[in-house]
Amino acid sequence: KLKVLLKKREKEPFKNKYELFGGLLKENESAKQCLKRKLKEVLNTDKFFFQQFHTFTEPKRDPRERIVSIGYIALIEKSNVKNLEEWFEINNLSELAFDHKKIIERARSYLKDNISLFAKYLLPNKFPLNSLQEIYETILEKTFDNRNFRKQMISSGIVKETNELEKEVSHRPANPKGSPDFRMIR
Repeated sequence: KLKVLLKKREKEPFKNKYELFGGLLKENESAKQCLKRKLKEVLNTDKFFFQQFHTFTEPKRDPRERIVSIGYIALIEKSNVKNLEEWFEINNLSELAFDHKKIIERARSYLKDNISLFAKYLLPNKFPLNSLQEIYETILEKTFDNRNFRKQMISSGIVKETNELEKEVSHRPANPKGSPDFRMIR
């Protein structure tokens, strides 16, 4: 399931509403450097992938003053997450502070439009095709027929079969020799 990291606001406006994490740029810091610093502080890891997706400039986003926000999608492996209570399913979000629900919707749309870029980060160099299918189904919120998905991915050039077989898996392989592994075309 897709989840987003949120925190509860401690002050007005929107006191006690959940919001996205953010940070103010330091004087000699780029937006990218600021994001790396804030994610390291919050997640206690620097093992993540992030991509800028939009700049939010609507004049009345914040009732206090004019604020411009640069939106990034950051992906982190579940194994690197320490506190799961701060992560919320995207489909079950209640009212959020400011325009943060719109930001999340815009991020999700960007994620869907650029799914193959993000799938490259989420998978190891070699993987069974059902792992890629699971990512596509989670992000796109639809189910694919295994055979059609396989044909679509191979014909699109997104993946290439390695001629190696998945071995020592906890599930029954698709054929007696094992399931073929794939790699992303990078």
